[in-house]
Amino acid sequence: MVVAAGSAAQLACIVAWCIWSGSWAPLAWSMGFALACTLVQLALALVRPGALGFGDVTCTLLMGLAVGCLGVEAVAVWWLFMGLFGLAMLGIQRGRGGDSIPFAPAIVAAAFTAAALNAL
Repeated sequence: MVVAAGSAAQLACIVAWCIWSGSWAPLAWSMGFALACTLVQLALALVRPGALGFGDVTCTLLMGLAVGCLGVEAVAVWWLFMGLFGLAMLGIQRGRGGDSIPFAPAIVAAAFTAAALNAL
């Protein structure tokens, strides 16, 4: 429910932005990249069950809507930072004796990082 509400709110913000700017391209980019990224995460979750959960997949949808409207470069940076943050978090967890992490915090932190870097 949280992801559905967040996705609806994000779409509403993007539609408002498109109306204000007069360009509907960000909406198309947002929806396209969000769908593509979510499908990649779903495929990864299905290839190795237990590595990614459905919450991680749906979190990718929500963050993909936010980052996707910024363009392909922002999406590429987002994926790069998802990997880097995920590896760092896994390294910390392994140092503590664990072998798994929740990946959604890495997805969200990477999205914020990509958006911030895009703004520079």
